[in-house]
Amino acid sequence: MEPVELHWNINGGVQKVFISNPTSIRRALKVKCSDNNLYRVNPVYSFIEPGQVLAIDIFRQNGGAKVDKMIFLAAMARKDDTNPRSVFQNDLPKPMMVLPLIASPINA
Repeated sequence: MEPVELHWNINGGVQKVFISNPTSIRRALKVKCSDNNLYRVNPVYSFIEPGQVLAIDIFRQNGGAKVDKMIFLAAMARKDDTNPRSVFQNDLPKPMMVLPLIASPINA
């Protein structure tokens, strides 16, 4: 995952995160956030093919200075899976990556 953390000022904005799949296994990805009122993400669900790098847009609205986190869950996907959301219907544990979202006052 690049970068390993995102820094914002309280005015918000848009940044990109890049998730790579260096394995030989197709993966499904789900993105969760600690504050869905302040952040938007696109795409929320997606597939990452072996060797692919996926760009994810993260939008932060105008809000106070605080630390949040975005969680990226990964699951093995079959070649015939067509909906990445359906891969996450079971309760099996999934590997995850945590991305700190750090918002600071403008003059900090």
